[in-house]
Amino acid sequence: MIFVTVGTTKFDELIKEMDKIAPALKEKVVIQIGRSAYKPKNCEYFDFKTDLSRYFKDADIIISHGGAGTTFEVLGLNKKLISIENTNVLDSHQWDLLSQLAKDKHLIWCKNISKIKEYIKLAKKFKYKKYVPPKCTIDKEIVEFLK
Repeated sequence: MIFVTVGTTKFDELIKEMDKIAPALKEKVVIQIGRSAYKPKNCEYFDFKTDLSRYFKDADIIISHGGAGTTFEVLGLNKKLISIENTNVLDSHQWDLLSQLAKDKHLIWCKNISKIKEYIKLAKKFKYKKYVPPKCTIDKEIVEFLK
């Protein structure tokens, strides 16, 4: 199963492209469409759910907007992740995050939605590197700062 999530924002370009290619993929596609007015015709979909863990667990490949919350949740599950920057967000924080994580081979960064079908094929063979969160030392830095 391929699970697609756009988070709480609107990302019609991704939803429409996945709906268009879904019949050719020969596997189940489920899309969390967020605030989109577009309703997929070729795959299952829903607007929001409070817990996506069941979909993450069942998915062979997860395709996501570049939001940090979803990205790190999926990486923590050691799942195959294809991320697409949602350029409709206010700043370039997704670009910064995705460029580093793709460079480190923790995810595949699809920069062109029209090529998502090719990236799905790539994801099936790609050698993902397990993401290990860096050790957080902010507490020690705060204590030092306050001295």
